[in-house]
Amino acid sequence: MHNDFSRRDFLALVGAGLAASTASAQSQSGQRLFAYVGSWTKGPFGTGGGGGLHVFSVDMGTGALTPVSRTTGPEFENFNAGYLAVHPNGRFLYASNEVENYDGRFSGGAMVTFAINPKDGSIAPVGTQPSMGVYPAYVAIDKAGSQVIVANHGNYDPSVRVVKRNGVPELEKVWDDGTVALFPVRADGTLGPASDVAILERTTSVDDYSQQSAHAHSVNFDPSNRIVFACDKGTDRVYTYRVDRTAGQLTAGKTFQTAPGIAPRHSSFHPRLPYVFAINERESSLSSYRYDVNTADVMLVQTIPTLPDGFAGRNSPADVHVHPNGRFVYGSNRGHDSLAIFRIDEATGRMTVVDIVPTQGSTPRGFNFDPSGRYIFAANQGANNIVTFAVDGESGKLTPTGSKVDVPKPVCIHFARL
Repeated sequence: MHNDFSRRDFLALVGAGLAASTASAQSQSGQRLFAYVGSWTKGPFGTGGGGGLHVFSVDMGTGALTPVSRTTGPEFENFNAGYLAVHPNGRFLYASNEVENYDGRFSGGAMVTFAINPKDGSIAPVGTQPSMGVYPAYVAIDKAGSQVIVANHGNYDPSVRVVKRNGVPELEKVWDDGTVALFPVRADGTLGPASDVAILERTTSVDDYSQQSAHAHSVNFDPSNRIVFACDKGTDRVYTYRVDRTAGQLTAGKTFQTAPGIAPRHSSFHPRLPYVFAINERESSLSSYRYDVNTADVMLVQTIPTLPDGFAGRNSPADVHVHPNGRFVYGSNRGHDSLAIFRIDEATGRMTVVDIVPTQGSTPRGFNFDPSGRYIFAANQGANNIVTFAVDGESGKLTPTGSKVDVPKPVCIHFARL
């Protein structure tokens, strides 16, 4: 991590440019593209080491990633990056530290704000808030850059407490709450304390281990910034909330039951039309929904497999993204180790398979497009690498560019144009 970017420099930058619009900020800061990669180090489902946060410059001619910097020091060597979001002005990075207890400072995970140095894309921590839950798995920011929202997954293992009922002591299992937490973005770009927290329904579903409690795994703002859509893979539900921006509250929450046992995990909105796509972790499928921005109601359109016919191995889908042109949606398969590509019928929201492409690595937990949609970067957590694919915007198909970079246990990648 470059330490020559001081807090004084950071505050000067804030005073000079935060009030500008996103478009103006991006146009004035040039055309360099940087990639921010989060890695697991420790935490749920295995251990890592040497992870944290990594910064790369992006060559838009080849899709190659070149290392710029990485976070260093004891706190960040063990930073278990669950998910990232970049402020629309490109000046701030918000990262969840996906842990059960944040270094003894408070219970649950953490949300850390990093200032992005416009000189070289490197990052410096400038603020921390409790994530208001255990294992914060997903982070999103609204288009205005005024609010950040976080999905707190919770643990799979319960605690045991003793209660007395009619004077008789009994043992009772208690699970962590799955929560959706809303944070205001302060004038200096840091996060204020959570302004509201929605607690997901305390119930169970089909699987006797992974679905004994709510597990919020993602939450996203719709393109209008009027509603948010949350996936609960623990109880097979999706939730919608309205956002009261003045009060900083999540209001008019609605719950929609999915098919039992499918475990909706991540979601991605169509950029122009009223569709949202959710990938299902336990069923190896992708669902499309039509939503009503005025009522926050959702209706299932279609669910389609993410695997080819005849595949009999273990698989667990992870991530989903709609191409910026709105014509295709992509989902990642962990186990089959591939990206499934679907064409979107924009009149109906239905999907048809285009191709299923190996990611040239194992366990593609995360992937993302660069802002132009020219490339996809597949983060292969199990293979410790990120592989670049060129995207054909007309057919949706992918072609490996030959660019590959080593990263320890990458799980998420986002971009800033500086």
